[in-house]
Amino acid sequence: MIRLVVTDLDGTLWGHDTAVPPAHVAAIESLVERGVTVMVATARRARVVDEGLWSAGLTLPVVALDGALGIDLTTRSRFHEAFFPRTAARDALAAFRRFGLDPCVYVDDPLVDVVVTDRPSTSAEHRRSLEPHARIGMLEDAVARTPVFNFAILGVPRQELAPVAAELTELGAEVVLHREARFGEWGLVVGPPNVTKWNGVVAYCRRAGIDLGDVLAVGDGDNDVAMLRNAAVAVAVRGGTEGALAEADHLIDPPERGGWSAIPDIVSRCS
Repeated sequence: MIRLVVTDLDGTLWGHDTAVPPAHVAAIESLVERGVTVMVATARRARVVDEGLWSAGLTLPVVALDGALGIDLTTRSRFHEAFFPRTAARDALAAFRRFGLDPCVYVDDPLVDVVVTDRPSTSAEHRRSLEPHARIGMLEDAVARTPVFNFAILGVPRQELAPVAAELTELGAEVVLHREARFGEWGLVVGPPNVTKWNGVVAYCRRAGIDLGDVLAVGDGDNDVAMLRNAAVAVAVRGGTEGALAEADHLIDPPERGGWSAIPDIVSRCS
């Protein structure tokens, strides 16, 4: 019996326009009417997800920042948080610095979402997308004084990111080096050791009394692999990464073709 559907956002529930298609909204509403909880799990910031879902008339629980933060938007309460250990955060920043890189540092701060230098290594478009919830400051101070969710550089050539990605992997961080659909080129997202979207799903299920055997997951990227692998039923998006497709029990079309609207039928067949 599927009681929870957890879905990726970009390339899965919505496309490049960051708007949930009406057919997908209807599919979510039909699941909720049947008593199935729908939850979003994404690399995006919770603030951005909240705005996007609100525009579609949706209020859902969210696992944000690739599993570092869980917020139930219906109650505005946290059900999960995972920070870098302070020493690990300093070590990760030092690794970026050794390669001449200034990452975006996503922090737990009531006033801002992210701290950047005045010349961050991320793309100009990505930096603009962070406004007005970014603060220019010393990254060393940020990791020393503020809980850190993750680090990111998006929209730059792969050769600039691959060496530090390899070193951060050796340090034990959760590293996703991926083609960046939104900003072009490649992106690097670095999370706390052993923290993935699935951690947030597990935390929510414990709080809601949902058995992990009653979870269906939907995704298209490498940051969805752990979630797809551990869910009872895995649904991948056609055109997704090899890692995501390898875990799939079912396939759906991308959001531009209304693929997510097939999820209620898949839930019915699996229940």
